[in-house]
Amino acid sequence: MGQPQRRYIPLLGLLTAVYFVAGRVGLSLAFVNASTSAVWPPTGIAIAALLMFGTRTWPAVTAGAFLVNLSTSGAIAASVAIAFGNTLEALAGAWLVSRYANGVAAFNRTPDIVRFTLSAAGATAIAATIGVSALVATDLAAIGDARQIWFTWWLGDVVGTLIVTPLILLWARPFRHSWRHPRAAEVVALAAFHVGVSWLVFGVSPGGMANYPVGFLVMPGLLWTAFRFGARATAAATMLVAIIAIEGTLRGLGPFARGSANESLLLLQAFIGITSMMMLSVAAEVKRRRVSDAQLRSLNQALEGRVAARTEELRRVNERLLEAQQVAHVGSWEWDVASNALWWSEELYRIYGVGKDDVPGYEAFLARVHPEDRDLVDTTVRQAMVDGRSFTFDHRIVRPDGTTRVLYSAGRVVSTSDGRPIRMTGIGLDVTGRKKAEEARAALILEQAARHEAEEVSRAKDTFLAVLSHELRTPLNAAFGWAQILRALPPGDPRHVQAADAIARNLGVQARLVSDIMDVSRLSRGTFFLEKEQVVLSPLIQEAIEMVEEAATTRRITIETDTTSGPLHLVADAKRLQQVLWNLLSNAVTFGREGGRVRVVVTAAPDAVNIAVEDDGPGIDPEFLPYVFEQFRQADVSSSRRRHNGLGLGLSIARQIIEQHGGTIVAANNPGGGCSFTIRLSVP
Repeated sequence: MGQPQRRYIPLLGLLTAVYFVAGRVGLSLAFVNASTSAVWPPTGIAIAALLMFGTRTWPAVTAGAFLVNLSTSGAIAASVAIAFGNTLEALAGAWLVSRYANGVAAFNRTPDIVRFTLSAAGATAIAATIGVSALVATDLAAIGDARQIWFTWWLGDVVGTLIVTPLILLWARPFRHSWRHPRAAEVVALAAFHVGVSWLVFGVSPGGMANYPVGFLVMPGLLWTAFRFGARATAAATMLVAIIAIEGTLRGLGPFARGSANESLLLLQAFIGITSMMMLSVAAEVKRRRVSDAQLRSLNQALEGRVAARTEELRRVNERLLEAQQVAHVGSWEWDVASNALWWSEELYRIYGVGKDDVPGYEAFLARVHPEDRDLVDTTVRQAMVDGRSFTFDHRIVRPDGTTRVLYSAGRVVSTSDGRPIRMTGIGLDVTGRKKAEEARAALILEQAARHEAEEVSRAKDTFLAVLSHELRTPLNAAFGWAQILRALPPGDPRHVQAADAIARNLGVQARLVSDIMDVSRLSRGTFFLEKEQVVLSPLIQEAIEMVEEAATTRRITIETDTTSGPLHLVADAKRLQQVLWNLLSNAVTFGREGGRVRVVVTAAPDAVNIAVEDDGPGIDPEFLPYVFEQFRQADVSSSRRRHNGLGLGLSIARQIIEQHGGTIVAANNPGGGCSFTIRLSVP
């Protein structure tokens, strides 16, 4: 007999014994039938064993189930059938969890926890169906009680899986802890809190809080455990609460105590099972967030390192550029046309012989130009602003010591998309020496040829230096380069993919917020313009409805329209009017009653058309109603209903758009519930 086989047989024996003991404990709480209990931990043990050790351990499940049922009913045929159902249940549950819920790692992510719950609910129906059928067939249960027995059997198996399987799988993982004294003290305090609250809810004597609906009081402690200590401790805390709750409920205490013990246990088990999955989901999300934060910090550190390296590289390049400018006697400049702010490089200040505070703007520069050249310089610059073209010219300057220098200037205009100049950039090259050399040449032809050649070489060099200077002053290219580097990394790297996905998801939300802010800014500056034209109202309403249709379907909200016959023509900005309709419909779907309806009612008057968007939600707080169209105002910013994101700009923008159309928009609560927003627009 090989070494694996020698280990396999003791494992089967141990699992059989554990299953048998747990089954006897569960059947000690059997009230509706001797073979059926609302508390059945063996199912959780069996599924956990098959997930951890493989399907080869199924004989232990079969043997344990057979023995525990035989010791209860004494009926061999029924015990064999029940053992078969329990084995098939465990195999199906383990397969479903492995196939759809990530196996032993099912409690790392919320989607896997949900799939684990669904797998447990499906697999346990097998044992309940086979077991009840066996009991009825062998006269161990009346057919009239089959429905109640089946439900008790199924719920006991489901909750046993939801509580016991996570506990075993999570605590079977190898782990290390580094609990210092404060951490250990917190564990003790948390355990005492769980025991105390569970005793208060489920264990106090009648006449106290015994039957008040205060089961929710165990939630804060479980949330504390999930946030601070993770899924492993959460599973253990849930088991602790479940044990105390079962004991108290059997004594007729606690919020789930009813007329019969079985009914009480069923209510308690449903509460414990749902609570367990909720808390494990919270623990998984907290862990995911911590991992994401750690990855983000790592990415930030890497980015900071790259930025620091790039900054140092730019500093060295800038130093070399300054040295090159000093050697070539060429300086660079930039002029902000709107603010009249003038920036010069250090070499340009040296060429002019002035300090950094002596030339604050364009007029101060022009004052340094030789009086005979000022008109030429000013005319050339202003003409370039009109034409938007590059320019070059020679001009003389007068230094503070009275000496005259000759400069060659080259520049270009940076304009907006509509041709409005916003700034100028260029260079100034000291060509005084070249001018003197040219004047010293005796032969006119040779002088002209040499001058032409020198000017061409100089212009080529000046153009290169101008472009180089400008490009080096554009650090935004480095940011785009970094984005390309991130996206070029292997797609299998979870940190970068997750970071890219997070950036992509948040850009969609931010784009909407930025759009609203830009609209408000344009409205406040008076630069928000409408493009009015003849439009038909009905298609605009239908397109707005289609934009919110997915959200309405999610909340099971029906959108109805009630319009007058025949097309209604308006003179309006179709895009902006549709923006208003979409905003009102989106609010109605968001704040309306789930499963309710939203109505769009259009009524025509001789000189106007009214468009009303109505919902059947809770309506608008009467105290808030006068402020509903103000900027940055939202009614639920401090309430438990605060789950709707936004800056509170949508309705404010909608009102201003309608007012620019010459119309009005009002909000009101409906007498029968819900609220309505009514737009009134003039018709041609």
